[in-house]
Amino acid sequence: MILRHRLRNASHPRPGAPGRGNGPTARASDIILVMMAGLLVIAAIFNILQG
Repeated sequence: MILRHRLRNASHPRPGAPGRGNGPTARASDIILVMMAGLLVIAAIFNILQG
């Protein structure tokens, strides 16, 4: 029962339902995007300083 419930929720997320999985995953992806952008900025600054 629990596995069916999880699989059904994962495959068909309802927009009106309180999304336990939707919020944290969105936040995690946002954090990853911010980290990637930060790494790009650091790499660009490093390249500029190196000449």
